[in-house]
Amino acid sequence: MAIPEQELDRMQAALLAAMDDPDIAATVPDWSSPDDLTRTGIEALMDADPLGRSLSSEGNIRITGDGVTTSAARVTEVARVMTGFQRLATAVGAAQAGDKALGKKANAHVRRHTELLLTTAPAPGSIILTFTPVVTPADEAGEQPGMLNEFETDDQMLDNAVGAAIDVFLAGNDIGPDPEQSAFVQQLGDMGPRTASAIRDLAKTLQRAHFDVDIDWKQPQRATKRVSVTARSAAHMADVVEHSNLDEQPVLIVGEYLTVSAVSAWVIQQDDGDPVTVKLGRIDPRQTRGLAVGERIRVQAIMKTETTPGGNTKTAYTAQSFERLDRPG
Repeated sequence: MAIPEQELDRMQAALLAAMDDPDIAATVPDWSSPDDLTRTGIEALMDADPLGRSLSSEGNIRITGDGVTTSAARVTEVARVMTGFQRLATAVGAAQAGDKALGKKANAHVRRHTELLLTTAPAPGSIILTFTPVVTPADEAGEQPGMLNEFETDDQMLDNAVGAAIDVFLAGNDIGPDPEQSAFVQQLGDMGPRTASAIRDLAKTLQRAHFDVDIDWKQPQRATKRVSVTARSAAHMADVVEHSNLDEQPVLIVGEYLTVSAVSAWVIQQDDGDPVTVKLGRIDPRQTRGLAVGERIRVQAIMKTETTPGGNTKTAYTAQSFERLDRPG
C-alpha cells in the first residue's frame, strides 16, 4: 500500500529534526561526497567491534602529467615521489609530536607509526600508488597504556599526519599574491623546518618529473581527504618555501678552526662531532684576519638540508656571525 504524501512529509520532518539533535548528529560520520556515505556505511558494518577500531586507512597518489605516458613513467622518478611522501608523513608526524628540528631523524616511535606499505596499480594514462599504514590500528591502540576511555581516539598517527600534509598542499594551491600572509606559510611555520624541507623536496620532485598528482586518504568512517597538485603549482610551493626561509634552522657550531684559507668557507672540527664546512655568508673575510689554525671559535649559522635528485641528503651551513673562544684550561 502506498504511503500517503502527508505521512512522507511527517517522516521527512522527523528525520530533519533528529539531525539537529546534537547527540544524534555526533553519531553521523563526516562526509563530503555520496561515495563517502556509501563507504562509511559499509565500514560501520565491518568495524562494529566495541573494543576498538580494526579497519586500516588507505591512501592513493595518482600520477599524471607530461611525465607519464600510457601508464608508464621512469622508475627513479616514481620512487622519489613515494620516498618524498614517506619523508613528509614522518616529518609531519614528528612535528605533531613536538619534534620539528632539522639534522636528525625522528624518533623510532614516530618512524614506526608513520611507515607506509605500498601497492601499485595502473590506470589509463596514469599510475596509482596505494598505501596503508604498516602498523595496524589494533597494534597501535595496544601500545597505549591503560584502559579505553572517553578521551581516546580511533585516529592513528598516520591519519593525523597525512591529513595535515594534504591540508598543507591545499593551502599551497591557494597561496595568493602575498605569500608571507598565506595559510601555506603559516602552517609550515608552525610545523617547523623539517616538514617545510620535506614539502619543498617533494614539490621539486614533481616539478622535475613533470608529474601532476591526485592524493587522497580514506580513514574508516571519516570523509575522504583529497588534493590535486600540478607540477606547476608544486614549483610555486617550493619557491615560496625557499624565499620564506621556512626550510632553514639556526644552529650553533663550536669547535676548532681547521681552515688554512678563509676566503669562502671554513672547516670546523666540532667539539661534539665530525668536521663541518661552513660558508662565510654574512662574515666579511677581513674579520677573520689573525684567525689561527687550531683556534676555537663559536659560529652562529643557518642550517639547511636538501634531498638531491639522486636521493642523498645534503646539509649546508652558512655563517651569520662568529667569536673567538679561549682554549679550555
